[in-house]
Amino acid sequence: MKKVCNSSPDGIHFLLEFFGCDANELDSVSFWENIFSEAIAESDVTLLNKHFYRFEPHGITGYLLLSASHISIHTWPEYGYVACDVFSCGGEEETKGIVKYIKMSLRHGKIRTRRLKRGFRVCP
Repeated sequence: MKKVCNSSPDGIHFLLEFFGCDANELDSVSFWENIFSEAIAESDVTLLNKHFYRFEPHGITGYLLLSASHISIHTWPEYGYVACDVFSCGGEEETKGIVKYIKMSLRHGKIRTRRLKRGFRVCP
């Protein structure tokens, strides 16, 4: 088995947390499908698969599986909270554009954003 080492990462992963959000938006599958579809519309990624699930009595989990990435959400409408991940190997500017669109589309009181570089190389 080859050994894997850290490298100059090719991937970028944003972890987004939204607070003080509108409960109706957080609990709407169509709202999230629209935001995610529009967020990737101008990008150079291919949609491979998507799935959203609405819990009873409330809350949604969902994802878009993309050619070089994924976007996922988990919502807690009763707390006005959303956890969202955007991961891509497709380029930093493209990924930032997707993140920016999501941030602008969701009404929220506060947001926390963390950015991670991810990647590897095979060691000699």
